[in-house]
Amino acid sequence: MNIILTNPAGFFALLGIPAVILIHFLQRQAKVLPVSTLFLLAHTQRESVSGRRFDRLTNSVPLWLQILMVLLLTWLLVLPRYIKPNSTQQVALVLDSSASMSVFKEGLANRLREELPGLQGNASRLQLYIFESAEEKPVIYAGEDIEEALKSLENWSPTSGLTEPENSLRLARSRVNREGVLIYVTDSDPGDLPFDAGSLSIGNPRENIGFTGLAFEAAENSIRWKALLRNYSKSRQSRTWHVVFPDGSTSQPQEITLKENSITTISSMFPADATRLQVKISPDDFHLDDQLHIVKPRAKTLKCFQELTGDYNSIREKFSRLRNIEAIGDLSQADLSLVTYDPLQPSLPSGNSVIMLTEATRSGKYLRGRIVTEKHPLMEGVNWQTLQARDSTQIQLNANDEILLWQGDRPMIALRTSVVPQNLESKGPRRVQQLIFNFDLTLSNAEQLECTALLLHRFTENLRKLKIASESLNTEVGQPIQIAFRNDRGSPPLVLTRFDSEDQATQEDSVITPVAQARFLKAPGTPGFFRISQGDEVLLESGSHFADTREADLQNCNSEDRISTLGGEAVDRTTREDHLWRLWTVLVIVSLLVSWHFIKDRPKDAEEYNASVSTPY
Repeated sequence: MNIILTNPAGFFALLGIPAVILIHFLQRQAKVLPVSTLFLLAHTQRESVSGRRFDRLTNSVPLWLQILMVLLLTWLLVLPRYIKPNSTQQVALVLDSSASMSVFKEGLANRLREELPGLQGNASRLQLYIFESAEEKPVIYAGEDIEEALKSLENWSPTSGLTEPENSLRLARSRVNREGVLIYVTDSDPGDLPFDAGSLSIGNPRENIGFTGLAFEAAENSIRWKALLRNYSKSRQSRTWHVVFPDGSTSQPQEITLKENSITTISSMFPADATRLQVKISPDDFHLDDQLHIVKPRAKTLKCFQELTGDYNSIREKFSRLRNIEAIGDLSQADLSLVTYDPLQPSLPSGNSVIMLTEATRSGKYLRGRIVTEKHPLMEGVNWQTLQARDSTQIQLNANDEILLWQGDRPMIALRTSVVPQNLESKGPRRVQQLIFNFDLTLSNAEQLECTALLLHRFTENLRKLKIASESLNTEVGQPIQIAFRNDRGSPPLVLTRFDSEDQATQEDSVITPVAQARFLKAPGTPGFFRISQGDEVLLESGSHFADTREADLQNCNSEDRISTLGGEAVDRTTREDHLWRLWTVLVIVSLLVSWHFIKDRPKDAEEYNASVSTPY
């Protein structure tokens, strides 16, 4: 049976044993006994002739009883407790999921191997849970084997941005209850933590240079990429960078030097025959921002059918200048129609459209009244106060139409949203949006206003987002992805596949997402190329890169241990007291009484002897 001593200071009571022995070395001074004859001399023990002094140890019953008392008192003072055979100490670790922890991952296992055994305390078993601070991540480990727990960390990959651990700490505390030990493992000072959690910091300052952003500059027939490169250290740093092309070839390495805490830009032209490339710099301790995976941006093209009458030719030309707008002559194939509404021949298109009123009478007075903009994403930050429009007939609006702009009590701009039922050409119901200008733009200054162009741009971008078609864009790691997909009954799931610069699929498993969960799609947690497809249709090709400057800055990382020691409640919970302590107390009292009995008889014997020798013969 395992025994622990909760008060080791009680062993100082053993100093009473040498004290008892020293006392028993002392002998009483010899007494002079007058006798009449030598043969009547009493047989007495040899005693000291020079008073009390160290002479020899006298073996006696009080000596052994007093030593026994010291031993029993020592046993009581050290407070022995017996470990309960089924006692369990629960420990929950919450690992910081932020990307900066990847730098210190190698030393994490050894540090935990040193700390975890001591957290078991006096319990016979250790129940261990390992969580991540990112809420959507599953539990890394739950069990009783420390080595198995440390082995499970090999597959742990911290790639998230700055995370708040509060929710994960709440979950971990609920798992181990209030008696368990809760520790947040990070690489910097976490500050004050909730739920009575301790902390273990395993970091140290490191130097780092990495990419922080990506932009593009379009020319006539080419695209130039621009990348921001930042030095996070407090010293001057030099690196080399090069470009890896889809065929595996590389550019000549170029050296670049950055001053302390500085930012610079590197750029180059995108090859005309390439759709993707990689930019790499010399690696350092933090690998996530040492490379950029870039795809040539390619937005969805909106096919626009135009049927404008009157003086709308200039508006037609300006609308055609919007990016990724393709004019077609077949209305049935169009994603958007740009049409005018003639009050004499009132008819509206059935699909997505921009509807502009045409007025035959051009001598109307200018409208008067206060211009009010409704709160709507299409109108956010837009100032229409300079609009001047002449009175004209109106388009009949529905009760469900959203009014975006008023002048007095007249609706000037409205948004109509409807659902077209399934037909032979569509696999399911379609959502249709129509932007209605309820005044003649040619009889106003709206054509010269920037807010008109901005409104048309926002409307077409919304339609572009809703169109189910392939596109290419660059993302950050872990970025939520919003793409249009088929969600009718029987639609196949969305599949995310990683691939390299040569368009070869990587060894990583594809991520299959059901249509019902497609709104939770995110870019992979590590940099690289990927595509999302639904059935045989590719919806998105992208290159993800790391650009979180908070995680890339390793100057504030430190090492600190704030793990609290187990308190008395943990000892009481995992052990039980010595149930024989009452017996030991009784034995101490009995030994004291018996020892006192033997000692008190000595003076009485001496008195009786003195009385006997004083009697005359």
